[in-house]
Amino acid sequence: MKIHALLWMLCLTAGLALAQDTKQITPNKFGPTVEIPADATHHPKIENEYFRAYYVEVAPQQSTLMHHHGNDYVSVALGHTVIDSIAPDGAVKHVVLEDGDVRYTPAGLIHAVTNVASTPFHNATIELLQNHGHPVCVNNCASDPRAKDWPPLTEESKLIGYGDSFRISEAVIKPQQTVSNEEAYPHLVILLTDMHAHTGPAGSGGMDFNQKAGDMMFHGGHPDHGFTNVGGQDMRLIVMEFKPAPTKD
Repeated sequence: MKIHALLWMLCLTAGLALAQDTKQITPNKFGPTVEIPADATHHPKIENEYFRAYYVEVAPQQSTLMHHHGNDYVSVALGHTVIDSIAPDGAVKHVVLEDGDVRYTPAGLIHAVTNVASTPFHNATIELLQNHGHPVCVNNCASDPRAKDWPPLTEESKLIGYGDSFRISEAVIKPQQTVSNEEAYPHLVILLTDMHAHTGPAGSGGMDFNQKAGDMMFHGGHPDHGFTNVGGQDMRLIVMEFKPAPTKD
């Protein structure tokens, strides 16, 4: 009798565990799959011939819709990130990222993202409109053969990676440090920290400006005007440089 009762309890426990697992990975609550513009957590910021940039924000314990990434894309974590990425079949991938982490994902991903942290999830998603599945390196890329196609980075910058037509780096500018802001190529800047800066000569010349962490800016190539961090903390930014497509004869 005791053996029968024990077997019955084991079967009941297994059944409950299976039900809990099934509930945990059931994707129905995310709704039908949509394209990114239909997901209200993705806020469009900049679009041009090179990329389409979104600022993504998800409240604690909330989720995006199930959505489709139709382009190759780079994502930049804005702050400590703890999320679950849920596939259409219910499979869950737990992801932990630190502020400034950069990841590349080829086109075709369909998923929903649940913010399992107690703080809001912030992310910059950059769709690469000219990449079309070409290889992208974002880890240990110093020996990438595409390095020869780019000028050396300045002292305050470190390499993150390459695509066939773009380079990604992170710059850290110390308080009161002045650096060259000469840039040969069109470039996207993603701020990891607040920016309090002065561009141009010190004193009465030039211009002061302030931006918030998570802000994105796009500039064409330009000569050096001088760039000074006039704030009291390190300024951190991700820079994506883009090479224009070759002109057709």
